[in-house]
Amino acid sequence: MQQILYQHIVEAVNEFPAGAIRQRYASAALSWRHPYWDWAAEPPAGESVLPTSITSQTITVTMPNGTATIANPLYSYHFQWVDVADFYYSPFAEWNYTMRAPSDWSSSAYSEDNLVAQALDNGRISFRDRLYNLFTSYNNFTQFGNEAWMSTSDVSNTDSLEALHDVIHSITGSRGHMTYLDYSAFDPLFWLHHTMIDRSFALWQTIYNDSYVEPMAALDPTFTVKVGTVLDVDTPLVPFHSNANGDFWTSTKVRSVRSLGYTYTDLGNDSIDAVKANVNKLYGTSAGIGGLSRLKRETTGEADPDIDAPKEVVNGKHQQYLANIVSQKLALNGSYAIYVFLGSFDDTPAAWPLSPNLVGTHGVFAGLSTSSSARVRNKEGPGITVTGSVPLTSSLLAKVQSGELPCMDVPTVTAYLNQSLHWRVGMYDGTTVSPEDLEDLMITVVSAEIEPADSVHQFPKWGDFTVLTNVTEGKPGGC
Repeated sequence: MQQILYQHIVEAVNEFPAGAIRQRYASAALSWRHPYWDWAAEPPAGESVLPTSITSQTITVTMPNGTATIANPLYSYHFQWVDVADFYYSPFAEWNYTMRAPSDWSSSAYSEDNLVAQALDNGRISFRDRLYNLFTSYNNFTQFGNEAWMSTSDVSNTDSLEALHDVIHSITGSRGHMTYLDYSAFDPLFWLHHTMIDRSFALWQTIYNDSYVEPMAALDPTFTVKVGTVLDVDTPLVPFHSNANGDFWTSTKVRSVRSLGYTYTDLGNDSIDAVKANVNKLYGTSAGIGGLSRLKRETTGEADPDIDAPKEVVNGKHQQYLANIVSQKLALNGSYAIYVFLGSFDDTPAAWPLSPNLVGTHGVFAGLSTSSSARVRNKEGPGITVTGSVPLTSSLLAKVQSGELPCMDVPTVTAYLNQSLHWRVGMYDGTTVSPEDLEDLMITVVSAEIEPADSVHQFPKWGDFTVLTNVTEGKPGGC
């Protein structure tokens, strides 16, 4: 993809007459690499996390003979033709361009990017906290990268970069192309999102450079891999060729992004301390009200380290709370979401993504065209159990600041969550799903102590997780 875009850039540059402008563009082309969309970092004041460079229908560009207004290629992809046999499901087989939050599911629908922007802005704190938690508490490649549930007992590693990737897909599509595996890659936003995932992995990989692909049997088939086939670092990554001889890339060959001819500014010179500092600056220093990456307070003599400390700090440590979610990936006909709330909310499905008391959304990213056969397979086999987490800490800290919650200690928070934690399940087409009807749904709340970092170049230290059984026990989908 990047190579094809680069070829188009060179062709565009060559259309300009010789001179300063052409030279400037030619120089820029040499260092151009595919951009990423950071959906977790705080956007500029007054702006949405979904920038206007993506939501504007037209843009003004410099041409060899002046300026011109053209259709924004990041807003949507226009199909040359739509073959019903390829797209199969209506209305996707009737739409001539990609949709985000389509106004309805008819051939005359239009995108409502403003609704996508509002939902993303409402969920950004959750995205940021999830990403920061992944960077600071996950040191195993398999657990960091994959949403498949590998254990029935470990409560500390239920989130993953894949699970976070899924919720961005689901929300940005909001029942448009990005929401479903079948069609998502047609939306230009797909590529900006996936470059962000690539960047996130590159940052994590620099920090935890001793963990990588582990041999594992395939849980689901592909066009070239059968279920049960053991995959490892040397498994060919079909269909991606590494040279003209027909050899395929392998995980070993692509362990460093530099082997593919690019890097990210935040990687610097691959210094672990420098990368941690960049992660803290972007995602940690403002995480929550008083941030989990807050440095240890310096004390001298016999001074009490907790004097004047915020209520959420006890003996120099923070308490972290998470809602862990387990369910079947292919349980429903397509992608679905689990919305987690703290406090009262408008119990109308259309209002869930924008609720002020929405703590976070766990999106399960699935396909439409494979769902029927997949569900049959699930009934015959173990299915694909997936997991994710919704951080509760930031919202709880906000409740402390507002006076709604006295403090962050475990007994107080447990009692509060028992009364105030709610969840709903829904399809992205507006269909409500009863939690009892979502196969293998299990929601648990866990807590852990966090010891703040010693410097801006270090991460906070996570303690052991404890399940707060009373919070969800006896509730539909609870454990």
